[in-house]
Amino acid sequence: MSTGTILQIAIPTGMTVSIALISWWARKHPNRSKDHPERIRPPKVVPAVGWLFVAVGLLMGLAALSIEDPEIGMVISSVAIFLGGLMFLWIYRKVYVAPRQYELAFRKIFGPEHVLPYSDIVDYRMQRMRGQPFLWVRFANGVKYSLNVNAFNVAPMMQAIDFHRATGRWPMPVNAVNLPLADAAARNDPWPG
Repeated sequence: MSTGTILQIAIPTGMTVSIALISWWARKHPNRSKDHPERIRPPKVVPAVGWLFVAVGLLMGLAALSIEDPEIGMVISSVAIFLGGLMFLWIYRKVYVAPRQYELAFRKIFGPEHVLPYSDIVDYRMQRMRGQPFLWVRFANGVKYSLNVNAFNVAPMMQAIDFHRATGRWPMPVNAVNLPLADAAARNDPWPG
């Protein structure tokens, strides 16, 4: 067996094992925001990779500018690696998910924050993608959201989905379910609705 064949087997295997270990670690130790503890952010490996890419991009850019006749490919790749690192840092700063008992709060890479009740979910499905379980959710207002359930601990949301599968309805706060009755009692109205 040649060295090239060994490397062709070892590198993908090492990457797969590394990704599995990072996913396991992220699931066991969710990266919670210090300001808002219910928010789960991407694993800490994301900013580490971002800073690594920024440093490598800067070093490659400095190396390209220090030589007399730099190749255009070296300059373009250094800029691309630097911008990729900035993108990883942007993702870490912006993205979060906060599964609550009756609603899901989240923010994607681009776009506003969303706080949507589970009762607004019109479609959901679990799907394996590259060996990882992904949850795909579509809300009544058209917002779509997907996440790796191994990377983010979304136990309250999974419990709500299990409740929906068992009963055919979504969990709701007691006050929201009996809202017309509560309003009628507040107005002394014998006929709610």
